[in-house]
Amino acid sequence: MLKIIDHHCHFEQLTQQEQHAALADFHVVGVASDYLSCCQLLALKQHSAQLDICLGIHPEHLDHYHDFPRVAELIKQHQSDIIGIGEIGLPYFSLVDMPAQQRIEYFKRGLILFEQFIKLANQLVLPVNLHCVGDETWQAIECLNRYNIERALFHWFAGSGDLMKAISDKGWFISVSPDVITNTDYQNAVKNIPKTCLCLESDGPWPYEGQRGVPKMMLAVADKLGSMFDCTAQDIITISQNNAQILWRIEALNSH
Repeated sequence: MLKIIDHHCHFEQLTQQEQHAALADFHVVGVASDYLSCCQLLALKQHSAQLDICLGIHPEHLDHYHDFPRVAELIKQHQSDIIGIGEIGLPYFSLVDMPAQQRIEYFKRGLILFEQFIKLANQLVLPVNLHCVGDETWQAIECLNRYNIERALFHWFAGSGDLMKAISDKGWFISVSPDVITNTDYQNAVKNIPKTCLCLESDGPWPYEGQRGVPKMMLAVADKLGSMFDCTAQDIITISQNNAQILWRIEALNSH
């Protein structure tokens, strides 16, 4: 039986103890941040069937954009070892304190990098694990449409209702992080997510209320979402699991 899937976790950043605990009880989709983390995830993947991985460059890591050729080569070389490309997307938080002109320049660089990854996803027919914030998400959606990306996950997404609908209408998915347990602003955004496209994630080891994020927090997320969407936690888990089969094709991969 397939374990509950964590759709987005920086697995290589967990402690060894956290990693062992996670894989004992859950199935984890690990996402990369840069070239080094890509290499670390590839090594960790060799030791567990409960870990699947996505390779990419985190859009907020501006100093690593130059590594695209090396990361792209890893993706091509290890296509049979990965289930997607990520974490990729568009920069936002790293640009907030920049002067206006510099912010525009770096966003353009981020958009170029994003398109390079999306073009690669199209060529290799791989899904994408995305970091998108605010109205800039419309530009990401335009790029996904231009390259006919059929499978995409918008992780910890808290955009407008119009954006939520646009994502859902394309058959893409949105994962909800443990931040939903206590953050009322995030709860208000999550209420706009069509229930059918919900997925669960930890985004570990990102901290929540001072606690390091780990996959087991998804159980509390499912409870919270159940109360928000007037259903049971198990209903939420079932939706997330079914979406994982469409998005990552994990069940098919692990039945071989």
